Amino acid sequence: MMRTLTTLACLVPVLALGQNTGAPLRGTSLVINDGPGDQTEPHVSGALVAYTSRSSLSTSEIRYHDLVSGVDQAIPNAGAYDSVSDVNGDMVVFTRATSSSRIFRFNARAGGAAEELAPRSGANRHAATVGGQTVAWQEQGYTAASVPPEIFAYRMDTTALTRLSEDTSLDQTPGVSADGQTVVWTKCATGNTGCDIWSARAVDGGYQVSQLTGTQGEETLPDTNGEVVVYVTQGTESGADSDIAWQPVSGGEVHRLTLPGADTNPNISGPLIAFERWDASSATPNFDLMLYDLRTQTYYRLTETPGSEVLSDISVGSDGLVRVVWTARQNGSSNVYAFVFRLPDDCSSMPTSKDPAAVCASPGSRPLLGTLLVSRSTGESDVVSTEVESTGTGVLCVDNGFEGTPATAGWVWLGAGLQVGPDELGHDVTSVARAVPLQGRRNLSAQAEGAPGSAFRVRLYGELSCGGQSEEPLPGTEVRYGQFVPAEPQSTGSDKGGFAHYFVPSGYEGQLPSGAGSETGGPGTVESPAEGSGVEVGAVPDAAPEESRAGCSAGGGSVSLFGVWIFASLLLRERDARARGRVASRR
Repeated sequence: MMRTLTTLACLVPVLALGQNTGAPLRGTSLVINDGPGDQTEPHVSGALVAYTSRSSLSTSEIRYHDLVSGVDQAIPNAGAYDSVSDVNGDMVVFTRATSSSRIFRFNARAGGAAEELAPRSGANRHAATVGGQTVAWQEQGYTAASVPPEIFAYRMDTTALTRLSEDTSLDQTPGVSADGQTVVWTKCATGNTGCDIWSARAVDGGYQVSQLTGTQGEETLPDTNGEVVVYVTQGTESGADSDIAWQPVSGGEVHRLTLPGADTNPNISGPLIAFERWDASSATPNFDLMLYDLRTQTYYRLTETPGSEVLSDISVGSDGLVRVVWTARQNGSSNVYAFVFRLPDDCSSMPTSKDPAAVCASPGSRPLLGTLLVSRSTGESDVVSTEVESTGTGVLCVDNGFEGTPATAGWVWLGAGLQVGPDELGHDVTSVARAVPLQGRRNLSAQAEGAPGSAFRVRLYGELSCGGQSEEPLPGTEVRYGQFVPAEPQSTGSDKGGFAHYFVPSGYEGQLPSGAGSETGGPGTVESPAEGSGVEVGAVPDAAPEESRAGCSAGGGSVSLFGVWIFASLLLRERDARARGRVASRR
């Protein structure tokens, strides 16, 4: 997931934390790249790290690093200015600036040349994020040069480009779940006020878009694992602390990790949230990296140095390893590091694949390999699918009636094998759970039958992963201690009345400017669904007048919320706009 922040703000002190106690993490710190120039903005998926490497103000490339072999390579760019990458599996996406700002993809396993996604003349695209077959980005000037950024989702398998937002608000900082089924982003009335979290979940024929937060505070910088959306929240009162909060992607009870001081930049993978926290107790106050385990409500401090560790990311791999990466400023340049560990867990209290229904109710530390939201509209029902990869014994969960009425029949396939058939899934069946063999890379697919509006959800979990059982211990003797810090339940999120929900059909791109058609992947000027099909695409909050957004960046959040983080980030970045040819970007 990417973020973009350019707002300058005041410094926000925080209180020092008490001494940590509890179950330790044992892992190894690794150097990704501490060579000449600036290495920054790392992102990680499994053992693959992608990051930006700048040797000068006018030279920037994307490099990818294998944490197992240590091999570090550059993506060929023929002199272009590449920056701000994201990675999922073998796929790396990034921004390439030449005469315009475009989004490219690169397969680290296959190599070769990078490929532009959905080419369009004069495109101004930034902050690409990838999950499964979905790439999301923010795009400015799609209908006019003065229009603020909108969020687009592109499917690499079908080449469908879909505009998820269409209003006068600032839509920015998209994030995509690892399975590609959920996109989240920030929508602000102005550059730093009126900010809320929105989500779009893939359904039959398009995306169901929902507002998740309201006027209780300023919410920014979302990320999602497909089940939970995590974000930064801050009260609207002057001097309020910024905290990490989360809620289900479908809305529901909000939990908030209430700690004194400023917390920011949350990233989630599996059940773990990594974020950055301002340490005012240090002799030289700075940002350190923190980790929170949603299963055990345990809080860990991963770094404690005189300098700031920022722009972090996290990946919980199918091999049971957790990898956290970040940027640190040292001796006048920026470098990229990682910490690799196994999270201790007590498997004896967790259900096994011998009781799949119990696993579906409480998956514990099992990795979520993929999820599908299958719904029935009019006409022929479509098959929806996502790619998963793992080995061993998994657990397949079907939740009938999720986000709709129960389907009268349904099919679920893993690869070519039918796992659930219509004789097992009917309108009187609320759930199906079973153990399934995992045999490498396969498509998880499903299809629903029934009245319009009927739906079910499919979840596929991998092998139970518990540190210290069959796996070899990691080399290294570094220890991180945790403490029990329960999150505070807040009021429910998008279940509240007045929150917007609407459907966007796949391939809807909105209105293009006159004479500026798509070169690939889309229809160009199309009729608005609101006008042509009865689909609700409005119901968005009133936006501020256009002039109130003058000078706003592609980032969001209140001034006091991100002051210190912005200050640290500015130390880590070169700010020459002419060399970048783009909006200054984060994460």
